[in-house]
Amino acid sequence: MDKDMIRLRVDRLREWMRNVAEVEAYVVTSADEHDSEYVAPRWRCREWLSGFTGSAGTIVVTVDEALLWTDSRYFLQAATQLEGTGIVLMREGTEGVVDWPVWLSQNLDASEHVGFLPDTFTMAQFRQIENQADCTLTAVEDDPFDEIWTDRPAAPCEPVTLWPEERAGRTVAQKMANIWGALESQQLDYYLLTDLSEIAWTLNLRGNDVENTPLFIAYLLLRADHTGVLYVDLNKISMQVAAFLAHYKLDVLPYDTWRHEISHLGPGRLGMSPNASVAAHYMALSGQTERVELPSPVPFIRMIKTKSEQEGFRRAMERDGVAMVRFLRWLGEHLADGVTEIEVDKRLTAFRAEMEHFRSRSFDTIAAYGPHAAIVHYEATPATDVRLEARGLLLLDSGAQYEDGTTDITRTVALGPTTAEEREAYTLVLKAHIGLAEACFPDGTSGLELDYAARRPLWQCGYDFGHGTGHGVGSFLCVHEGPVQIRKNVRLDTLSGLSAGNVITNEPGVYVAGKFGVRIENVLLGVPAMHTDFGDFCRFETLTLCPIDLSPVVFDWLTPAEQQWLDAYHAEVRARLLPLLADEADCSWLVEHTAPVAEQRPVVEAHREA
Repeated sequence: MDKDMIRLRVDRLREWMRNVAEVEAYVVTSADEHDSEYVAPRWRCREWLSGFTGSAGTIVVTVDEALLWTDSRYFLQAATQLEGTGIVLMREGTEGVVDWPVWLSQNLDASEHVGFLPDTFTMAQFRQIENQADCTLTAVEDDPFDEIWTDRPAAPCEPVTLWPEERAGRTVAQKMANIWGALESQQLDYYLLTDLSEIAWTLNLRGNDVENTPLFIAYLLLRADHTGVLYVDLNKISMQVAAFLAHYKLDVLPYDTWRHEISHLGPGRLGMSPNASVAAHYMALSGQTERVELPSPVPFIRMIKTKSEQEGFRRAMERDGVAMVRFLRWLGEHLADGVTEIEVDKRLTAFRAEMEHFRSRSFDTIAAYGPHAAIVHYEATPATDVRLEARGLLLLDSGAQYEDGTTDITRTVALGPTTAEEREAYTLVLKAHIGLAEACFPDGTSGLELDYAARRPLWQCGYDFGHGTGHGVGSFLCVHEGPVQIRKNVRLDTLSGLSAGNVITNEPGVYVAGKFGVRIENVLLGVPAMHTDFGDFCRFETLTLCPIDLSPVVFDWLTPAEQQWLDAYHAEVRARLLPLLADEADCSWLVEHTAPVAEQRPVVEAHREA
């Protein structure tokens, strides 16, 4: 991105602030009107303004300063992309860096105005600003980017499609009953769903409005009599989908009528989540409608996957495993031809696209070679793309959307000789991965408690990583799904308990700036383990099917139990994938790379004693 262009865009926003909104500061988030994690191009205002392409970040622009806050996943990436733009990087969570609302209080007078668009701020965020920022908040009526972003993309308008109920394992009526059963004690008349993934899940519908995620832009107003209204662009709704919704007594109204409709609900109790509903929803309500703040029950219902969903994951992982095997063999055979990071992404996506029920990637592929792998969420661009060499490590984090399941897998692959430090880090990450995969735990154990199972071998050698160890995965939905996470931070999602039926990732890592990065990731399914006098216990079934590269492993550091886990996992991968491979060369590659540990032990030099 041209750095002078970024400066010009920031100046345009300042001109709008001065002449139109009459505010001394303006806050730009990464969100759309539904507080989505991934947003359609139209709502990537923060990215357009700054040139920073990470998925998380907030910009504050004042009369003479511009600052961007983001988390540790993006420190290296943001530093590179913001250099020369005049935008200052604020590294969240580091010493001396305050949250942006506090910064506003410290740098603006109480009489100065801070502008924000209520359509892109959740009510929880709005209250955070009110509590922490000692300045005057001004909700702007018009989106400044409609004016200053002259070629701003239009809102997406892709068709909405049915997701078969045999794949969902629950009908819309059953899901409505589940939702209102969870809300029964609140005596509500309505509940407003604003999260796009919750709407798609509830209605057994999918779309294509958001890249890599089968969602559609809409609101869903649920009524206590199990009817409702879907606010959506009518051009997206086919006669088949309309008939399907009518069967469940769901009306369909134009998307842009939601504000008027919500303001005319009249007397009654409307449930809304302050963490998902934006401030505009609150402002639209009339005084007659009583607002009841409570979290949506949908995430807690859908986190326990149905038998149909679980089986869909297994089938999707088999097809994904076939694509991975074919790709990894191709990579080994063509490395000397000058393969680049971007070509890695294209080739792997092409192999996946040949699989039955493939719809898209599930997120932007991270194909990071050498020092690039130390950038946790690196994405190759023509300016950063490098050629792979027959040495060092390639970190490949990728996934796909299949019509029966969502995949997310990371493999770190040795392309040739590795350093002792790389082998040490790789082996410790593998031990961390096995530690979580082998965990047996009481039903309801929190992600905060389980996190230690993965980090223990890393911490013992002085390593750590800043991102989470595991996140939920949707059933042909979002690759990142709440309400549970496995990570070391105390948060609401890490305090939620895991149970049988949960689908969650296992992805510890180590990142050494300027040198390399290692991450090994599989998707896990919580399954019953045993019942004793002490309660119900769970364990994990590993869903992902793809060999783990053993060439960089310091085998003397692995315990017998860890070696047995590897042998058992590779035997499962071989047994499930071998019948699905048509090419004899792919079969031979798979057999070789899933051989027992005893047959793969190379003589390697450790960086230091474990």
